[in-house]
Amino acid sequence: MRSSGTTRPKISGLLAAFGALCLGTTAALAVEYKQAPMLDELVKAGTLPPVAERLPKDPRVVTPVEKVGKYGGTWRSGMVGGSDRNWLFRMAGYEPLLAWDREWSGKVIPNLAAEITNSADAKEYTIRLRDGLKWSDGKPFTSDDIGFFINDIAGNKELLANGVDWLMSGGEAGKFEKIDDKTFKITFKEPYGVFPQKLASVYGVQMTMMAKHYCSQFQPTYNKDGLDALIKEAGVANWTELFIKKCAVDTEANERWQNPDRPTMEPWVIKDPYIGGATLVTLKRNPYYFKVDPEGNQLPYIDDLSVSVNADKQTLVLKVVNGEIDYQDRHVNANANRAVFADAAEKAQIHLSDGPNADMNTTIISFNLTHKDPVKHEIFNNKDFRIGLSYAIDRQAIIDAAFVGQGEPWQAAPRKESPYYNERLAKQYTEYDVAKANEHLDKAFPKKDSEGFRLGPDGKRITFNIMVIPALGDFLDSTQLTAQYWQAVGVDAKVQTVDRTLFYDRKDANEHDAAVFLGSGGMGDALFEPTFYFPFWNETLFAVPWGNWYASGGKAGEEPSAAAKKQMDLYREILRSADVSKQNELMQQLLNIAADEFYAIGINSPGPLFAAVKNNLHNVYPRPFAWTYPSPVASNTEQYYFDPPR
Repeated sequence: MRSSGTTRPKISGLLAAFGALCLGTTAALAVEYKQAPMLDELVKAGTLPPVAERLPKDPRVVTPVEKVGKYGGTWRSGMVGGSDRNWLFRMAGYEPLLAWDREWSGKVIPNLAAEITNSADAKEYTIRLRDGLKWSDGKPFTSDDIGFFINDIAGNKELLANGVDWLMSGGEAGKFEKIDDKTFKITFKEPYGVFPQKLASVYGVQMTMMAKHYCSQFQPTYNKDGLDALIKEAGVANWTELFIKKCAVDTEANERWQNPDRPTMEPWVIKDPYIGGATLVTLKRNPYYFKVDPEGNQLPYIDDLSVSVNADKQTLVLKVVNGEIDYQDRHVNANANRAVFADAAEKAQIHLSDGPNADMNTTIISFNLTHKDPVKHEIFNNKDFRIGLSYAIDRQAIIDAAFVGQGEPWQAAPRKESPYYNERLAKQYTEYDVAKANEHLDKAFPKKDSEGFRLGPDGKRITFNIMVIPALGDFLDSTQLTAQYWQAVGVDAKVQTVDRTLFYDRKDANEHDAAVFLGSGGMGDALFEPTFYFPFWNETLFAVPWGNWYASGGKAGEEPSAAAKKQMDLYREILRSADVSKQNELMQQLLNIAADEFYAIGINSPGPLFAAVKNNLHNVYPRPFAWTYPSPVASNTEQYYFDPPR
């Protein structure tokens, strides 16, 4: 096994599901710190302090994947369309208090925080920051920045009406208490055993995004007299719009990458922003970045990031083929492109780096169980109807045709590698059996019209649209083939391609018949991405209003079924528990209910994914492809380097 990417902390105390709650600090190096040559003149001119003064007293020491790197170069990659901000997040936007280890073994390790300890009942967490952390503008990062997020952002109903769900336990947000500039305490109403893992996930980044000394000027609490002028200057309607425009709030917001003045803790900071009409987004080195390599070289090694904004995925594929991309996985790692890149490898000077796919399904088709139309509501809620349609799919033929033979027939269920693997949920109704399909469909809706299509409870042909985003994922071909199999058993399914904006507009308004997405939460992240296992949030496509009901604590959406409510109770109990075996037991109960209910139909488990990598780019780790573990940034992109330099 490769290094986790940091010197090993001491581990003791109460263990949570995926790692230790008590983590020791990373010892500072007994060496002279060094910096990128491009910063030498700035230090010499007095514009920047010396590197030892810019680093904390105990910087995080990152062990390179291959070897200590060289400074310099520009990492070229690309985005697609006008709302692809998460590629920037995946490259450079992951600096939480605690982080996943590089292997994604489930452990959390110190990052901005040097240490976290917990009370025996997992209600109280004391966190100590690294001593001397600085924002990218050189101002101190302290406990006050965390308090600002918890009290003035997460706790502000004008900014976030429903608060921040991952910061809540027992329906209430955690309470912040400052102990000193680098130490604070967060206390929860109820036990919150998985809080350290929440801090290490993509959600935890939200807590470390907003510098109080900068962002507070956009709040009336701190700048009552000067706020009107700032609102007018920014051309927005009110202070909340101003705050979001300047400081983002959400980890996935476009605004996070639109303001070069916003200080960050990340390895690179925005230079040319991701605004409307932009064709190129650039980021430059953060001279105050808090990590070093084992020889005391301040990271990152790479100077700049250059990210082109492309009209479509094919344009980005051509850039890879033409040798214009240094590292890219998002949008180009479709199986169909393997042969394309293999043919171009010598000319483009690239190779493919495979990594495990943490997703559990390539194609999940979710019927809207909360449909507003009473007829479609009755049809989609008929379990025999869904079972019959599942049996009607020749999954192996789809795997061979659409996924170059990779994967196996699979439902919406955790992968075999996951600690939460549930064989019944994964494999039920996955055999191709037209006789069984018709048996179940005949139980549900036996009557047919003159063309052999089944009639619904209103006596009309059962017809519905399956909404698909062609630009996002490999699931268009698999969905089209699935619709053909359903037509063959008398169900008039039609594939409807839409762009991402329309998809989300319809989904959020609960106006879709059926919708397709890939299945996240296939590995250990099933605990935090149970999207297709029960109505978890508004991304649960089979019952968006139920997900809203759960996420809002019953204040929004629609009251779920009794089975879904039981799952919600189980999940709340999981989140409270800090006992590994108890969490696993409860998760299996939740998944068994998902098997009983059979909410959504899956096609197949994904094969490995890949990245296209320039031959002179080094320290690239063949990491898992996931969202909760945001790849590749969680594998330490700050230690990528070019050799020979370009």
